[in-house]
Amino acid sequence: MQGRSSPLCVVVDDSLPLSIIAASLSSSSRVISLLPGIGQNGLNYLHKVAEKNGFSLDRVQVLGKKANQLTMDDVEGNKVDVLLAEPFYLANEGMLPWQNLRFWNERTVLAPLLSETAVIVPFKGILRGCAMYLPDLWKSRCSLKDVEGFDHSVVNGIMGACGDLRDPHEGPLLPYAIWQCGHTEEISEDFTLLEFNFTKEIQTSTGRVTVPFSKFGVCHGFVLWMDWVLDSKESIVISTGP
Repeated sequence: MQGRSSPLCVVVDDSLPLSIIAASLSSSSRVISLLPGIGQNGLNYLHKVAEKNGFSLDRVQVLGKKANQLTMDDVEGNKVDVLLAEPFYLANEGMLPWQNLRFWNERTVLAPLLSETAVIVPFKGILRGCAMYLPDLWKSRCSLKDVEGFDHSVVNGIMGACGDLRDPHEGPLLPYAIWQCGHTEEISEDFTLLEFNFTKEIQTSTGRVTVPFSKFGVCHGFVLWMDWVLDSKESIVISTGP
């Protein structure tokens, strides 16, 4: 926000640190924090942090609204210069990587409020992958029957399972961390499958890639993760990958 005259910054999620950081980057900035999930509690926390650290929150406004509820009246007719959000939500850790694109949807909803030169952070998301040798994978995903005299078969359709499922039942595709798989080994270089440009409104995305293997071995599957690029120069990247 430095270099801009009285920039208007909107923090679209429940990130309390981002609200404080945004206000501290420019002495003339105005920060609107939506804090849709924590509202007044978030505001109380911000005031306590400000009091303990000896700075004012007179330029931070908490609305307690969702992105689709924000109007031009809320920003007093001004266009938004900076749109901020946390790129990775711990609460969504159990989701497939491409499902964790809530920010892109909110950025699209707020498009009418953005200035033509608005800075979007994160700048883009990159869906990355790698071929893996996972010899113990089946142990965490195998179909269950009787365990210590108890019938555990009901969990096969709920938690996901491989093999021995009655037709036409198939285990659901559920995400999980590869550290749950025991021994792991990468047998290809990392590759890019899709890129999501957050400076543009949300759109249909498809991708295809040929993966050359760098080692001999059995490929049990492909691990996927998101890299979050924070700036247009791509100098700051937050990765959720291995």
